[in-house]
This record gives sequence, structure tokens and C-alpha cells, in this order.
Amino acid sequence: MNLRMAGDRGLRAELACLMFAVLLLVLLPVAALAHAKLVRSEPKAKDVLPRAPKVVELWFSEELESGFNSIEVRDQQGKRFDRGGVTLSEGNKKAQISLETFSPGTYAVIWKALSMDQHMLRGEFTFTVSQGGAAGAATASPPQGSGSPAMESMPMGKSEQSYEIYPSQSAVRWVSYLSMMMLFGGFALYLLVLVPALRQESLEEPAKVARVRNASARRIVKWSWISVVVLLLTSSVSLAFQASGVFDKSLAESLSPALLGQVIFNMGYGGHWFLEILSVALLIVILTILSRKLKRAPDEAHRALWWVGLFAGAVLLIAPSWTGHAVASVKDFRLAVITDWLHLLAGGFWVGGLFHLAMTLPSVVAGVDKGHRIGLLAKVIKRFTRVAMPSVVLLVLAGLYNTWAHVPSFSGFWLTPYGNTLLLKLFFVGLMLFLGGLNNFHFGKKIARLAKMQSEAENDVERIKLERGFARSVVLEAAIGVVVLLVTSALVFMTPARSHPAMSPNEHPGMSSVGSVKVINL
Repeated sequence: MNLRMAGDRGLRAELACLMFAVLLLVLLPVAALAHAKLVRSEPKAKDVLPRAPKVVELWFSEELESGFNSIEVRDQQGKRFDRGGVTLSEGNKKAQISLETFSPGTYAVIWKALSMDQHMLRGEFTFTVSQGGAAGAATASPPQGSGSPAMESMPMGKSEQSYEIYPSQSAVRWVSYLSMMMLFGGFALYLLVLVPALRQESLEEPAKVARVRNASARRIVKWSWISVVVLLLTSSVSLAFQASGVFDKSLAESLSPALLGQVIFNMGYGGHWFLEILSVALLIVILTILSRKLKRAPDEAHRALWWVGLFAGAVLLIAPSWTGHAVASVKDFRLAVITDWLHLLAGGFWVGGLFHLAMTLPSVVAGVDKGHRIGLLAKVIKRFTRVAMPSVVLLVLAGLYNTWAHVPSFSGFWLTPYGNTLLLKLFFVGLMLFLGGLNNFHFGKKIARLAKMQSEAENDVERIKLERGFARSVVLEAAIGVVVLLVTSALVFMTPARSHPAMSPNEHPGMSSVGSVKVINL
């Protein structure tokens, strides 16, 4: 069996792992915490007041985006007693609404808030206005016709909140990450690894070099086209999910141009979405031109187009850094967005490059005669290692800064869901590093030694054995990279340890129960 057959078999195994992971993500429920949380309210949940309040005030752990927040106060019949128009203050972390005059009884507060990281947070709780100031008035049932389920308030003095993440939205984010890594990693591998390796390995005839280079370029372009189409789909679905969550509409209703327009032009989400779409549009233009030139001028390298594509891929990776944890923490950690982007860039070359090594390299090497095959493979491994090692260093440094921004102490790793999940990610990254070291120091050294030997016939068996082993190891490392991205997509939807109640139990001494909370993350 040659390297192509081993690579194809490994690719089938990798695709099977991908399908299994997607099924797990889509079919299994995922419990986690969102970024922002309600830290206290006035009146408090289950409060019994001697007189009707004039306002309802809610304090959140993160800044809210104005214009998309609501607070409703309803009686048992569903009649509203709020004046409408939520106002924000205290750095947009406090939401407030004025109330009409109302009689003694039990009232429900139903609220919705959009944090600056573009995640919707919902909740509801009840309070009671007593008859003539009598304490301990009986609590009536929640209002009928309000559209909210029965509310079961938590014990007084606790701050636990229940959250829910929808697996379909996590799946969309994960597939989006995979596509972005494929795009950036493909352009980077071609420019920084494959072309220099072909230039260094003399194939005797320039036509052979051009033929092998063109074959690798066309394969990378093919996978890039697939990634672009997938990104367009995930961007559209994410936009619909965002509109559905913000406006409380079904997914079909959220496809209204008016609602989508508000999300794009009036929300912070629109900037992230526009950047992603414009980057994808530029990549489509580049891939269209490349596809034509690779057919009409197969002997040319077209390096300028590949560099523009690499730049577009790097800009594309800014989009996910523009939402989520990085944006939410940038006021306290000024480099958060930059380090998050650098983290994605480094991961894009390492993980994305591995994808293409697993799917492109076998066919490239198989197209070279036996006399130069092992030499070309040795140079590809050497070039990839030279670029991958700085990428890993950058990945670690950026990751350390991001961890410092989101996990305030070592206890956060085992006391919070975010810390637990981050440890799981680090475990898989460690496996990738181990396999990367194996590829370089075991297969790489042996392949380089074999390439220097003159007797081809005597070493043909060893060559085939090394090619197979290297192909399997690369496929396995790439598959673990897929799992790392899966865990990363889960981290995006979890409250950082720094904001988790377990890490700051005394942050709000007067914190009260805030009722039940549902979070829709996008």
C-alpha cells in the first residue's frame, strides 16, 4: 500500500470521527453558563413589600447593549403595569423601568437582556405587595396568559441560576471554526511549506515541479471552496438564530428581512457578521481567479494570489474574536481581542495545516517518483515543523493571557464549568503536542536519514513503512485538532471562571435569588 492509499484510509477514519462528533454535539443536551448573569434585583425575587415600588432595577455582571432589552411587570391576569422603555445606567450594567400605580397582590417580572457579547439572557421572578403592610402575605400563582412557564424561585440568599445552551447553535459555531481553519491553513501550508519544499527538492525537470505544485494547489483550492460554501451557510444560520433569540420569534419568522436588517444594522452583532461576509466574499473572488489560472497557466505558482488569500483568511479570523469573551473582557484586559485573534491565527496554521497535510500531502507525494518521494516528504516535515513551532509558542502565550483574563486563580479550573472544560481542551492540546513531537523527532528524523541514503531498492520497504506511519500519525493529530475545536466551541458559550458565582461568593453580599433564567447563545 502506498502513501496515497494509507492517507485515503486515514481520511475515511477521520471523516467517520467527524460525523460521530457532530451527532454527539447535535443530539446530546449541553448544560453550561452564559457570559453575563443577573447579580441582583430590586425588588428581590419572592420579596414581600409594604408598598408598591415605583421602579424595577436589575444589575448584571456585564455591560448590556442598549435598545434590545425589556422588562415587563404583569399581574395574575397578564395585565402590564410597567411604563415601557428600559433605561441603562452604571456603565450599562444596570437596567431600570418605571412602573404604574398598582394594588396589593403578586406580580411577575419578566425580563430580557442583550449583553455586549451578543448573547441573550432571559429570566423571570415574582414579588408581592402586601395588604396594608402585613408581612407574609400569601403568594399567588404566576400571571396567566403571560406566555411564561410556572416560576419556581430559588431559596433566599442564593445566586444559583439555571441556564440552557441549544446544541444546534454550538454545532454551527464548531463547523464555522472548522471551515475558517481549513481556509487559513490551506493558504498558509501552500505558501510556507509545500512550495518551498518543492523548490528545495530537485525533481530534475521543472515540468515535474510545476505539475506536483499545481496538483497540490488544485486540491487545496477544492477544499477551500467547500469551506467557503459551508461558511456562507453557517453565517446565514447564525444570523437567523440571533434574530430569533433577540426578537422571540421562531426560526422561520426570524428570516424576515426587517428583523434581519435590525440585527445587521442596529446591533453589535452586525459588525462581526459584516466582517465575516466581506472576508468570505474576498476569498470567493480569489478562489475564482485561482481556479481559472490553475487551469490556464498550470506552470505558474501565482504566489501573489495566494498571499492575498492568506491575508483574507487572517482577517476572517478576526470575526469570532469580535464577539464573546474577548469583547466582554476588553475593558479590563486591553489585549483580549488581539490575543484571541493571535490564538486563532496560530491554531489556524497548526490545526488547519494538519487538515491539509492529512488530505493533500498523500496525493502530492504519490505524484513524485520513488527517487524523490522520501526526500520531498522529509523537506515537507522540516518546513512544517519550522513554522508550526513558532505557531505553537504563539498559541501558548496568547492562551496564557486569555486564561489569565478568564480564570482568576487555579481553583477556577476545578470549581467552575469553564475551568473544567478548559482543562479538557488542554488535555487534547497536550495530545496534539505529543503527536507533533512524534511526527518530527521520530518519523521526521528517520525519513530525513533515509532520504540521504543512496540505495533505493534496499530501503524501499522501510520507506513505505515510514510513509504509512507518518500518514496515520498526521490523520490522528488532525482528528484530535477537530476535537479541540469542538471543546473550544463549547467554551465560547460558557461563563468565564472570573464571572462565576463560585469564584466570587462575596461579590454581592446582598445578592438575592433572581428567579429562573434561560440563555440563548449565538
